[in-house]
Amino acid sequence: MPVINDGPSSPLSSQKPALQALRRNINEVVLGDLLFQTWYYSPYPDSIVVASESAPYAAVTNSQGTSAINGYHTSTIPVISRLFICPHCFIYTPHINHYFAHLRRTCPILKPPANDDPEVLAQPGAPPSGTKVYEYDGYAVWEVDGEIEKLYCQNLSLFGKLFLEQKSVFFDTGAFMYYILTYTPPETVGAKDNPKNPRGRKRAIDRSPGNHEVSEHSPANVPQVLGFFSKEKLSWDNNNLACILIFPPFQHRQLGKLLMAVSYKLSGWEWEGGIIGGPEKPLSAMGKKSYARFWAERIARFFLGQTRDADGRAVLDNASGRKGGRKKVRETMSVKEIGERTGMLAEDVIVALTTLSVCEPIPPKKKKGGGKSAQVNSHTDRPPHEEEPPPVSLNVSRSRVMEWVEANSVALQDPIVREEGFLGEWALSEYDDDSDIDHGE
Repeated sequence: MPVINDGPSSPLSSQKPALQALRRNINEVVLGDLLFQTWYYSPYPDSIVVASESAPYAAVTNSQGTSAINGYHTSTIPVISRLFICPHCFIYTPHINHYFAHLRRTCPILKPPANDDPEVLAQPGAPPSGTKVYEYDGYAVWEVDGEIEKLYCQNLSLFGKLFLEQKSVFFDTGAFMYYILTYTPPETVGAKDNPKNPRGRKRAIDRSPGNHEVSEHSPANVPQVLGFFSKEKLSWDNNNLACILIFPPFQHRQLGKLLMAVSYKLSGWEWEGGIIGGPEKPLSAMGKKSYARFWAERIARFFLGQTRDADGRAVLDNASGRKGGRKKVRETMSVKEIGERTGMLAEDVIVALTTLSVCEPIPPKKKKGGGKSAQVNSHTDRPPHEEEPPPVSLNVSRSRVMEWVEANSVALQDPIVREEGFLGEWALSEYDDDSDIDHGE
């Protein structure tokens, strides 16, 4: 069984032992055939977590016994040392024999359908009511309703909390939609399932989980769950994402960016009636870092003309100046307009511009006529010497954007999520193999 040690992204690497014990009630989990440590406390039922002789992997408590304060177990070591998690339906047990019996006979995802139809058997990756909204190069995203699949979403949320510090929804899942990221090796995906997806392409980044990470107790053609994100069905703040997690063994492969991009696409900002939003805030430290990079890449591609807005316009399509002459070509946009053309909130655009560090202030033009200032302020309560300053103008040079792209090894053509991979109502209305989508491959 491969053992995954704490990497640089694990909060355990920088926490004091006392703080680790306060936040963790389970030491490690087995997911499929992977064994790795947890990061945070998760409110699994006491019947599972509390140490007992009947649990082969129950932990030994300290000399004072085990107590709980505000729901956190305060023993010097976790209450249970190892918990087995089904990698398909996320049912949990501390008993290894129960775990294997579940995988062989009772897992609702792996259990063959009544008609033994091989086409249906090769389909699982989410609960039966799940809908596939994206599929490309072996990766798929499934939409699952938290009201219809309560048990599945509750188990997924409990498992996710082991690696999310701020997650607070575990049992009341009915108000949320869940989007499950799965991977199936391309050789096991039928070409007819996605005829637009050419196979055998060489990827710049190998994001596949690897054959050694697929459980030997699961059929090879069943998609493997790598992570998920959730979002509220009705968000007053226009949030397109509530929480996001790529499971620790599969991190550092840019899969989080894939889910982020999907969350923006599913917000429908490009269509009438869609919303422009962003992730629920405040973000965790890891979330801030991940989103800052995601937003910066999104804005960089837009500035370099690699993406278009909802009206099909690219940057500089309506620019002033002579494109063939010496005069520089410019297009003036406000932060709000940039957000509207990229589906981002203005505050997130500012984070992206700060990350890019490509903005240069433009000195304001001197006003002519000293008497005009008083006239401007005659309609306000401000005295003339407290005149509201004009908005700050910034110059963004595309050459500096390109320098940032090259320095950070950013691909101009997004290698993570592809427009032709979206399915159903999110699919492209027309697809042309010779379109700009495939340029740069």
